[in-house]
Amino acid sequence: MVKKILVLGGGIGGIAVANILADKLKESADITLIDRKKYFQFPPSYPWLMIGKRKPEQVQKELTILSKKGINVINEDIISIDTSGKKVRTETSEYSGDYMVISLGAQYNIAAIPGFSDYAHHIYDLDSAIAFRDLVKNFKHGTIAIGISRLPFKCPAAPYETAFLLDDYFTKEGVRAEINIEFFTPEPLPVPSVGPDVGNRVLELLRSRNINYHPKLKLAEITDKELIFDNQETLNYDLLFAVPPHEAPKPVADAGLTDVTGWIPANGKNMETKIPGVYAIGDVASIQTPHGYVPYLSKAGVFAHAQAEVVANNIANLVLGKSQAKEWDGEGGCFMETSIGEGTFMKGEFYAQPKPRIDYHEPGKVWHMQKVVFEKYWMRHWF
Repeated sequence: MVKKILVLGGGIGGIAVANILADKLKESADITLIDRKKYFQFPPSYPWLMIGKRKPEQVQKELTILSKKGINVINEDIISIDTSGKKVRTETSEYSGDYMVISLGAQYNIAAIPGFSDYAHHIYDLDSAIAFRDLVKNFKHGTIAIGISRLPFKCPAAPYETAFLLDDYFTKEGVRAEINIEFFTPEPLPVPSVGPDVGNRVLELLRSRNINYHPKLKLAEITDKELIFDNQETLNYDLLFAVPPHEAPKPVADAGLTDVTGWIPANGKNMETKIPGVYAIGDVASIQTPHGYVPYLSKAGVFAHAQAEVVANNIANLVLGKSQAKEWDGEGGCFMETSIGEGTFMKGEFYAQPKPRIDYHEPGKVWHMQKVVFEKYWMRHWF
């Protein structure tokens, strides 16, 4: 009997899981991927787009291309999710499945911070990255504030990568001496999920580039030219980059899937939720790391990709009547550009005991090239 599998979300996790299932199951399953967007867009390339090193058409692909692999692509908003019946209602239809994979990522709640929509810019979606690129191109003097408004947020290295790339971009444009760069964050150290040793290395790199670092500051309000933090400290700016507050998509919260973290709790080994046959992967999932430097696993595309492989394998085996089950090992790595053409690489075993094992590689051209290879792989392999 043909099984129906619903994949909610066409980001990194959803694309990978749908592809792997289509390859493993062929005619044994009916795979439907639902996403409101018509395009898959590759967020790790947004920092390059921000400084003019990528064009929008280079970092996106039409989701309908997946239909040639036997994947049904539905471009509609998801209105509601019924996990007990494994049903999804969109704007025009209702879909049901034997298995459901929720990979809807995070949505941005810019209304949570007064003034954010009026004054802040970011690169956490393609349109915003394009708009910020145009502002950067015309910024010649003054203070640019770069920071993190709330925790958690996806891709923990991205704001730091933004600061390093803008420093190098303005240097190459010959205007860095006229520009002051300020970095603010609620974090005690940069990228705390990889521990204090790596955090201090990144901090040293920030200081070596004359980027002023302001930790333990939670953004409360934005006015014209001024940031106000919850401890009443203030910071002046002329151009503002701020990571928008993240939250679980409304249909996920309305379905009662979230816990006190605000995200979907999932088994860290197989990504199954409290409902059998329903899985949560990527940014929408909440994964505890009891031995980690932070209590919950960071939100990053590399984890979504790895989790997708485990979930797709296990669903395929269930459909085919095989008993083999995979478990996710909690490993993942992250590239961070430190200048135009150079970067570093951090890799962690986040389930290791008594604490995560972290490898940090010093900045070099090789890691930039590895990120380019990773980008090309993603944009070609799955489409």
